[in-house]
Amino acid sequence: MTQRRLDFARELARQAGALLLERFEARRFAKASSAATEFKGRRELVTAVDREIETLLVTAIRERFEHDAILAEEGVASPRGVADRAAEFLWILDPIDGTTNFVHGHPSFSISIGIVRSGEVAAGGGMGPAPGGPASGEGLLGGPPLGAYCNDHKLSVSTTTAVRNAVVATGFSYGRNEKGADTNVERFTAALMEARGIRRCGSAALDLAFVAAGIYDAYWEKDLAPYDVAAATALVLGAGGSIDVLETGKSPLWDRQVLASNGRIGSELRALFDAL
Repeated sequence: MTQRRLDFARELARQAGALLLERFEARRFAKASSAATEFKGRRELVTAVDREIETLLVTAIRERFEHDAILAEEGVASPRGVADRAAEFLWILDPIDGTTNFVHGHPSFSISIGIVRSGEVAAGGGMGPAPGGPASGEGLLGGPPLGAYCNDHKLSVSTTTAVRNAVVATGFSYGRNEKGADTNVERFTAALMEARGIRRCGSAALDLAFVAAGIYDAYWEKDLAPYDVAAATALVLGAGGSIDVLETGKSPLWDRQVLASNGRIGSELRALFDAL
């Protein structure tokens, strides 16, 4: 990993975050029309702002690192949901992780910029720009060999050693009504009855960042895309946490599922779920 990519990811997140905050305030206070909001599925939304931010990110990366590959969610300036080429470095981008929150005026959303090197998560950056939210104005950067930082303050995972003393988080698939879908209800109920508390934020990137910061002790979810988790799994690892999966043999980056923890309660939580 080169320092210039890290520095660039940090500056790019700040630049995109400032624009995203401006658009959020305009929608919230001017009660912007929902005409700029579209459905990608029964519940999944995309806005003109998603596309604007993604265009900014992709254009800037291509100008600075022309030989790197890009995988971005919306497919505005690159193929949708697939890498545009094979390369040593792959930038994985989510212009707004938590678009539903953004649309409804809820401040839990973020920009997610992950960097994968030779197939392995190397670093992640992001910005939670909304005022008054749990990640208000927080710039995030980190990776396995780098540590993890929020606005230059070093992050570390919690020291909780038992699920009964833990605050955990999860999310639910947009496709939960589809035949044969994993609704996550059984896992949610099991964790609810065992843990001290359970949260549902609506942004996988922020949930993972909160594990890195020691706010949550663990987080799990299924039906996630690489751009939901690439950047923030790097933060968890950089902060001393662990990244696992809900099903043996799966990959947290490519197989649409993740179980992140402080490295102390992950095995207990996994055993709780395996017993269902």
